[in-house]
Amino acid sequence: MPSKKDRQRMLAEIWATPTPVDIDFFDKGDEVVVTTARRDNVVGWWLDIFTALYPNQTYREKNDLVKIKPAPAVSIKLSRKTGLMKISGRNHWPWIVNNFKDILETANNESQELDDAASLMSDNSVTRYLQLDKNVEMVQDLLDMIPEGGGIMQNDFIMRLWKSLIDDWFGCGAVVYIVTPRIDEERLFQIFLLMIRNKGTAFGVTLVIPEKGPGGEKFKKTLETTSRMMKKTRTPRANKRLVSDVKLQWALENLKVHHENFSTNFIAAYKDDEAEVLTTTAHFHKSHFHSNQKDNVCYNKLPTEDLRRNYLLHLGLSLNY
Repeated sequence: MPSKKDRQRMLAEIWATPTPVDIDFFDKGDEVVVTTARRDNVVGWWLDIFTALYPNQTYREKNDLVKIKPAPAVSIKLSRKTGLMKISGRNHWPWIVNNFKDILETANNESQELDDAASLMSDNSVTRYLQLDKNVEMVQDLLDMIPEGGGIMQNDFIMRLWKSLIDDWFGCGAVVYIVTPRIDEERLFQIFLLMIRNKGTAFGVTLVIPEKGPGGEKFKKTLETTSRMMKKTRTPRANKRLVSDVKLQWALENLKVHHENFSTNFIAAYKDDEAEVLTTTAHFHKSHFHSNQKDNVCYNKLPTEDLRRNYLLHLGLSLNY
């Protein structure tokens, strides 16, 4: 039997599969509980998926429970009351490992008629926590506020732009670099949430930061504090964890960290031959974003090769993603 950590890693890998609505896994040892953000006819939705994959399977229903036996020593129970799926039985774990990615891919294919692309990638509770709604404030609207050639901007504007631009890049599947000599727990928390919000878009992200910040703070300690924060943070309405262990595991494993000594700040992204870069004098830290601070901001579009040559190579980075 694999260890709890190994099971969590495997569930994180399965969770990364693109899905039409947000799902989550909770490993109870003898069973795995699957939740979904879908609000209506959850059981009917799952049954459509299982029927497509197991057309000869018989489903039994008693009271509010639907029971499925997709394989020997594997039992699936779907609750019409709670919408929860519980997978148990002696062979439940190998069955999940070997089959659940296919189940999620089938769910995605069956739901292509959904026309709101954001709903395919976004966890609504995470989006609310980030206070991020592209329908209210478009990234281009923020970029248009920057004077031509750059200028001095207020702290709250830089924070909104930083968050919105990273979200936009993640959403289009770009390769993203976040470069700063100093980052605090809240900014790192927000990066992880933006990753979770956009899972399934095939983005890549590297955080470039010294092992120790200007004040001697160790990045390793900041990362540990952020992980604890994510485990403690709860949604205001349902009072449940905002980020599960599986989602946290996925985010930790998919954020690449590159240590280098420098004193510049920028975020950049490329896709194919096109790149964008936002440079600023602001550290991605509460000392710049939570006080009445003013910093220089400049945004440019450039060829990917220029980003590589003029920015990334100087920090020991390449485009080998």
